[in-house]
Amino acid sequence: MDATFELAKGTSGAVASYIGLVKSPGLKNREVKELLIETYPQYSDRMLLQICDEIKRKYKLKLAVIYHFEGSFKVGETLVLVIVVGRSRTDVFPALEEAIHRYKTEPAIWKKEVYAGGKSRWVNK
Repeated sequence: MDATFELAKGTSGAVASYIGLVKSPGLKNREVKELLIETYPQYSDRMLLQICDEIKRKYKLKLAVIYHFEGSFKVGETLVLVIVVGRSRTDVFPALEEAIHRYKTEPAIWKKEVYAGGKSRWVNK
């Protein structure tokens, strides 16, 4: 059985998740063909774990995880998964929102949009 649902047994009554996908159009309404994700893993992995630990404590969750992928992605492909498990929806929804905001602004994760025609641009946080 999946560990997430094992954690949800008993005192937990809510599991909330977010799946971030590559979208197009991108910046300035330009057609995105590909998104490149680069990280500084020694820092970003540690920061993602710290964010999860802090959110877990703040909202009294059973589980908080953020999986952010690295590499080259086409439009529609998954970039990030965020999962939180807690007592009720009033705990997990604000926790999920904070986790999403924080993974987008705190760790060393960079995005580069590649457009039709081959031009590209780094996306600021």
